[in-house]
Amino acid sequence: MTLQQLLETTVVSKNKDGNEIQVSPDFRVAVQGERDGGVHIIVHPHGHNGETLDFVVSGNELKPL
Repeated sequence: MTLQQLLETTVVSKNKDGNEIQVSPDFRVAVQGERDGGVHIIVHPHGHNGETLDFVVSGNELKPL
């Protein structure tokens, strides 16, 4: 899975009238430590089952692990 695909994830929620709708979840970004000259992070849909992606961030660049 790519970061773009993860960010395009939708989950079921309900609107103010109680109707089911698809929404984008919040995402959790958590620092795991330093690695390969950058910061190792994970990205995961917060409070939902889904993929967890790992990256090393160096400056403004993301490198998938």
